[in-house]
Amino acid sequence: MTVLEVGARRGRALVGGHPVGGTPVDEGWGHYAPGADLPAGLVEELDEWARAADAAERASAGPRSSEAVRVSRTGRHLAARVSVVLGRPVDYRDPVTGLRIPLRAVTTAPRVPAVPLPTRRRGKRTPGGTVSTVFTEPTPWATGVTLAAIVGGLVLAVNVTLALPLVAGLGWFGVLIDLVVVAGLVPALWLNRTVPTWRWAVWGAFVGMGLAVPALVVAALAPG
Repeated sequence: MTVLEVGARRGRALVGGHPVGGTPVDEGWGHYAPGADLPAGLVEELDEWARAADAAERASAGPRSSEAVRVSRTGRHLAARVSVVLGRPVDYRDPVTGLRIPLRAVTTAPRVPAVPLPTRRRGKRTPGGTVSTVFTEPTPWATGVTLAAIVGGLVLAVNVTLALPLVAGLGWFGVLIDLVVVAGLVPALWLNRTVPTWRWAVWGAFVGMGLAVPALVVAALAPG
């Protein structure tokens, strides 16, 4: 069975190289257009995703930017839905990175894999005057807070364990050394504060480092 490629080019969503929502047979080439069999709702979502991908490309958004990550995730989800609806293997061509990702296993699933459905909201107007669609996903609070708590606890334990001998021997100077070391880590962590998944670990690390300071201050004040 031929593997279909789901991608986007110049603001149009493509399935098997043909724009979605067109006629079943491409009159110019005489080829069957599989994207014509898709439901109207899915076609609309694919076209809005393609416009969002085009807006991200025009804005020169890097592949690790929040907008590019949302476009990529939404594209993978929509490609999986296309595979299930058509009952055919699908490869996803990421419009941001250009990578081709095989999604062929999803055709064996009785339904679309459990991926949070993206919601849509209108973004800011681009310099050309068009309104770009921005895709957002539900915030995974339970998983994120759990990850942040684990990272925060580890950072707190490691920081206190390593810094306590310094504070015991050097007093306030040991606390100052710990603050300098922590301050050197802040810029690298701050750069990842908006990266999906990593942002929870970053904020957990900040909390852990913040909680370690009072503990070290108490140790410095304790009578020798």
